[in-house]
Amino acid sequence: MNEVHFYSSKTRGMVMLVISGVFTWILLYFDFYRENYFSLIVLCLGLGLFLFGIIFSLLLLLRRKPLLTVSDKQIIIYSVLRKPKTINFEEVIFFFESDMKYHGIKTSEYICALMKFREEKPGLLDRISAELMPGSQNIKYSIQTDILQVETKTLLELLNSRIRPYNLLNNEIKG
Repeated sequence: MNEVHFYSSKTRGMVMLVISGVFTWILLYFDFYRENYFSLIVLCLGLGLFLFGIIFSLLLLLRRKPLLTVSDKQIIIYSVLRKPKTINFEEVIFFFESDMKYHGIKTSEYICALMKFREEKPGLLDRISAELMPGSQNIKYSIQTDILQVETKTLLELLNSRIRPYNLLNNEIKG
């Protein structure tokens, strides 16, 4: 079995650690006792967010296991804080690239999997996203490529090359 493992990007983890550390340090030096309640709540939420950023970046920096494994038959997406997810190539129609932008600046990149069928009943978020973007109910999995040590285009080519045999087999059966 041919497996390819992708690990976390240590440089991106270090950048996230430095940014979160600087903002946490700045927030710690505010005079909390002079602020009103709303400002105090916002400062505490910001402090909690950046402390979580420090913890998450440390987990990425210290992680020795892969975040993504691509084999001949399936993909295993390992999460830092959750259980791993498995995608079988025979259930995927194709993979495509998506990104998030804020005022025209790309903030993160994803590779989404368009699935052939969906077994479970759609939840509230699935119904809302289906109304906003028709056809999105079959997009069940996404891979955030920003934290991986691989370029998005390279990973996308690898994933689409692995599903071609399954798509050719399905086309021959139907035709």
